[in-house]
Amino acid sequence: MYTLLRPTRLATLGLILLLLAGCAATPTPKPGTSPEEASVAETTPAPKPEPVYRPFPEDSLYPLLVAELAARNGAVDVALENYLRQARVTRDPGVAAQATRIARFRKNAPATLEAALIWAEAEPGNPEARYTAATELTREGRLQEAMVQMQALYQLGAGANFTAIAASALDAPEADRRAMVEALAGLGEDVPNDVLVARAVLAQSLEDNDSALALTTRVLKAEPGNYQAVLIEAQVYQNRGETDKSLARIKTALEAEPGNDRLRLQYARLLARSDLPGAAEQYGSMLANAPDDAELRLSLALVLREMKDYARMRTELEALLAAGKQEDAAHLYLGEDDERAGRKDAAMDHYLAVKPSPAFPMAINRAGAMLLADGGTGAMEAGMQRFRSRWPEHATRIVLLESEILVDRKEYDAAWSVLSTALAESPSEPMLLYSRSMVAEKRGDIPGLERDLREMLKLEPDNSLALNALGYSLANLTDRHTEALELISRALALKPGDPAILDSMGWVHYRLGDLPKALGYLEDAFSRFPDHEVAAHLGEVLWAMARKDDAVAAWKKGLEGTPDSPIVRDTMKRLGAPEIKP
Repeated sequence: MYTLLRPTRLATLGLILLLLAGCAATPTPKPGTSPEEASVAETTPAPKPEPVYRPFPEDSLYPLLVAELAARNGAVDVALENYLRQARVTRDPGVAAQATRIARFRKNAPATLEAALIWAEAEPGNPEARYTAATELTREGRLQEAMVQMQALYQLGAGANFTAIAASALDAPEADRRAMVEALAGLGEDVPNDVLVARAVLAQSLEDNDSALALTTRVLKAEPGNYQAVLIEAQVYQNRGETDKSLARIKTALEAEPGNDRLRLQYARLLARSDLPGAAEQYGSMLANAPDDAELRLSLALVLREMKDYARMRTELEALLAAGKQEDAAHLYLGEDDERAGRKDAAMDHYLAVKPSPAFPMAINRAGAMLLADGGTGAMEAGMQRFRSRWPEHATRIVLLESEILVDRKEYDAAWSVLSTALAESPSEPMLLYSRSMVAEKRGDIPGLERDLREMLKLEPDNSLALNALGYSLANLTDRHTEALELISRALALKPGDPAILDSMGWVHYRLGDLPKALGYLEDAFSRFPDHEVAAHLGEVLWAMARKDDAVAAWKKGLEGTPDSPIVRDTMKRLGAPEIKP
C-alpha cells in the first residue's frame, strides 16, 4: 500500500525527509562525484527546483533509511544492496541514481548496469542516467541496446560518444554492425564529427573502405587534428594494401602533433608489420617519456623478439619482473627464450611461475609440447602434475589444456586416458565429459561420444553446448536426423543467435533434404561468424543447389582465415570442386 509520510510515522522524521529529498527530487551531481560526496550534496537543500515528494511503498521506508545510514557510515556494500533492492521495487529515479553511483564507485559492473537502466527508464531525460547505461551496456557487449541509450542522449543534446560503441563493436556479428550503421545514418548528415567517426569505424570493419574514407575526409576537412579520423584513414590504406601511404599518413600527422602518443602507438604497430627496427625505435621513444609504462615495455620486448634480438628482449622482460609488472607475460616469453636456447629446466621454472591469466594456457601449452617432444607422454604427464600441484584450484582447467595438446598432436588414446583419470576423481565435471566426448569422436567411438554427452545432459539438461554437440554429431555421423533436429532445436531455443548452433541447424536440415531451409540457417551463421567449418557446410549446400560459383566463393572466404582447413579441402575434394590455391 502506498502512503504519504506523516510526522507521526517515525521519530527520525528529519533524517527521512532528507532521504526523500535526496531520492525523489533526483538532483544531478557533477561528473566524477563520489557516492559519499553525492550523498552529502543530495541532502543539502537547493533553492530550486523544489523537491518533488513522491509516495513510497510502506515497506520501503526502513530499507531506505538503512541504506542512507549505511552510506553515511561508510558501509557502502550495505548501502548498495538496500538502494538497489529498493530501486527495483520503487522504480524511483533518485533511489536508482544513488544505487548507480554507489555501484559505480564500488566497480560493481552488474549492479551499475541494472541500476542505470532503472534510472534511465524512470528519468529518461537525465543525461547521466543515459550515459551510464550506454557505457555499461557497451562493456557488456549489448551494443544495439547501448546504441539506443546513446541515441537518446544525443537527442537530449548531451555529449554522446558513438565512437566508443562503434570501436567496441568491431568483433560483433556483421548483421549487428550493419544495423548500427543504419542507426547512425538515421541521425542525418548534419551531425557532430563523433557520429561520422563512428560510422567510419563501422564502415572500415565491414570492408566498405570507400565509405570509411569519404567519412574521414569530411571529418578532417572540418577538424584537421582529429586523430581518430587519421587512424581510420591509415587503416583503410592498410586494408587496401597501400602500406606506404598508411605509414605516411600517420607520420605526417605526428609531425604536426609529435606529442600525440595515440598516433605514435598506432604508427609503431603499423611499422611492426613491415619495419621492425622502425617499430622498436618508436616504442623506445615512447618508453623514454614513460619508463613506468609496462604495456609499452612489453610491446618493445615483443618487437625485439620478432627481430630475434633476444639479448635486448631479455633485458626488457627482466625489467618488467624487477618492477613487478606484466609478470605472467614476462615469465612466458623468458621461458620460451630459455627453451629456444636449450635451457629446459629454466624454461620449465618460468612456465610454472605463470599465474592463471591470459598467459596461463600458453605457458601450459609450451611446457606440455616441450615435455612431449623430449620425453613422450610420460614426461608430459609428470610435468602437468607439477602444474596441478602448484595450482590445485585450476586442476580441471589444466587437464583440459593437457588433453588439447595431446589431441593437437593426434595422441588420442593418451588424451582419452588423461580425461578418464580426471573423470574418475570428478565424475560430475561437465567440461571433462564434453572434452572426452570430442576425443571419442576422434577415436571413432560414437557410442562413447553419445554416452558422455548424455551424462552431461543428465547433470545439466539445458546445457546448450551438450545439446548442440550431440545433435550435430547425430546429424553428421548417423542417420538419426529427426532426433538430431530435436536436440539442436532445444539448443537454439536456449541461445537463439549462436552461430555454432545455427550452423548445426543448417546442417541437420541439409541432411534431412530441406536445402532452402538449410541455406537460410547457414547464411545466417556465416554472416555472424565466417568460420571455415561453417564455410564448408554453406559451400556444400550451395553446391547441391547448383550454385557452384557461390559455393566456391564461400569456401574461398573460409580459407582466408584458415588456409589449410581440412574440412573445407576435404569437402571440395569429395564434391569434385576446383582446387583453391592459398
